[in-house]
Amino acid sequence: MHNKFLANLEHRSERQISFTPEPVGAHEMALNIGARKREVYVTAADKFRAQTWMDHGFTETMKTPDSTLIFVNPADAEEIRADQIACMGCLSACAFSNWSQNEEGSTGRKADPRSFCIQKTLQNIAHDGSIDNELMFAGHNAYRFSQDPWYKNGFVPSVKQLVERITTGW
Repeated sequence: MHNKFLANLEHRSERQISFTPEPVGAHEMALNIGARKREVYVTAADKFRAQTWMDHGFTETMKTPDSTLIFVNPADAEEIRADQIACMGCLSACAFSNWSQNEEGSTGRKADPRSFCIQKTLQNIAHDGSIDNELMFAGHNAYRFSQDPWYKNGFVPSVKQLVERITTGW
């Protein structure tokens, strides 16, 4: 199901431009980012795109591990940072945070704000979260749900309903 959560992730990645710390090749246009208004360099076309996004409220820039910037609104930037800070390092392959429960306490990779906290969204959906504003996923047999009449018309049970169904054998 394509929902608001997935659309937000897609749009976040679409509002992305490459940058360099110094003028290099076509990256010759200065762009001031962050609270300190540090200069990075982008192409002329990307500077125009960036200005358009900022004019539409996507005023916060976040660096990615791929030398790109994404543009998000202040509320999304705050949520992304809070989620990265709250990271428990639950998945060693997680791209969202660089925190890990190993001896170094780090994955050694930069955190990627284009991603999301899998643990948070699964917890939210399991505890009466809105299915339109969260993400849920399943394994390779998920297609079988379409064959079960209980799930007709897009019905998504709560965890309580699902456990009740499993325990009663209904």
